[in-house]
This record gives sequence, C-alpha cells and structure tokens, in this order.
Amino acid sequence: MGRITTIQTKLDKLRELDKGFSIFGSGRHQYRMNPPISLEKLAEIERKNNIVLAEQYKLIMSTLGNGGAGCGYGLERLNLDRVSPPYPGTDYLLRNWEDPKKIDYDMVETEEISGYIRLFNFGCGMEYGMIVTGKESGSMIFFDVDDRFQKLNGFPLLDMYEDWLDESLTVLERVWDKLHSMSFQEVVDSEWEAKNFSIRDMILSLIGAPMLTGSYSGNDLKNHLNREYRRWKS
Repeated sequence: MGRITTIQTKLDKLRELDKGFSIFGSGRHQYRMNPPISLEKLAEIERKNNIVLAEQYKLIMSTLGNGGAGCGYGLERLNLDRVSPPYPGTDYLLRNWEDPKKIDYDMVETEEISGYIRLFNFGCGMEYGMIVTGKESGSMIFFDVDDRFQKLNGFPLLDMYEDWLDESLTVLERVWDKLHSMSFQEVVDSEWEAKNFSIRDMILSLIGAPMLTGSYSGNDLKNHLNREYRRWKS
C-alpha cells in the first residue's frame, strides 16, 4: 500500500496546485477519483464474465477508485463492453508481418481488437487497454485511429500513473518557482522555449485566477493574464 499512499499524496498535491485544471485532460476528472470497487466485487466480475484483471489494476480500483484522475482524459471507469469476443491474439493481429515479435508499432485492423478493457483515452482515437481474455490476459496494448498498434512489455499501469503525476507536478512546480524568481515575460518566454504551450493557462491556474471561458481571442487571453498576474503580484 506504500506506493498507493505515495500516488494519493501526489494526486492531492496536483489538485492543490492546478486550481484551474491546466494539465491536459484534467478538466474532465478534476484530479478526483470515483468510489472504489471492493476486491470481492472485482472477483465476482471476473468470475461472471470469465475475464482476468491484472493485479495492479485491481489494486488501483479497490484503493484509489473506479476510474477518475489519470493520464490522458483520466483512468476509465470499469466498462465491460469490449471484453467480447475474446482477444484474437497479438500474432493474429500482426499476421501480415513476417516476424511480429520484432515490431514495436505497426498497422493492424483495429476493428478486430476485442477482449480488452479501456484504461486511458488520449483523444484522436488513441487509447491504452488491458487484455482480459486468453493467454495474453494482463498485458497492456496501445492503438489509435490510424491503425497503429503496440503490445507493451509487462503491465506498467502504476508506472504510467506515477509518471503522469511526476511529469505534471514537475512542470507546475517549475513554473511556480519561476513566478517567484523571474519577471512575467521571462517566465512565458522560457516556458515557450521548453515547448510548454499551455503556459498562459498554467499561470492563471497556479495563481488561482479565473480561466477564460467561451470564445476569446489571443489578445483577450493576454490582457486577462496580464491583469490577473499584476493583481496576484501586488
């Protein structure tokens, strides 16, 4: 449970820092988790549906919650609509290639992918899933709308989750430190150089200023940000 406690602490910190939900996808889940599912209930779901859920997945579902905060648009709530028919097998999906084991990313017929549970949705047809049927149960897969496909080594769910937390906290804390040691323009310029193109929304979020909603221009955002930054600084 030590790692789950660490993840929860980081999640609380992220919610505290990113008041306006400037990290990609966070506006949907707002760094909150749904109520958890007991291990007994998860075992019942496995038994009734003849599926196998990875241990890391069950750990998150039974402690942190049944979906909510996470990378992309968040960790998906448990949904069984893709578990049937059974997973056809990675070799079958990559059957048009001479040696599938040497392929990291390649084209497949994504409509043939089944026997899995969706984990993360990154938009634009990109998603990560967990195989729950057949001999490859417990493995993680990635595919997108362009028919790219990858079977990941092992089941790095906790690693992915904590990497997302660490990366999000790193950029937010970096900007927060800069706001206290650099001029406004230096902060913006340095973050643009670092390819942080969400920097304006991030500053508003960190200083607790209201985010602009509806349609607005770049100048509207710039003027709003300058006004709110001066108010915060004073």
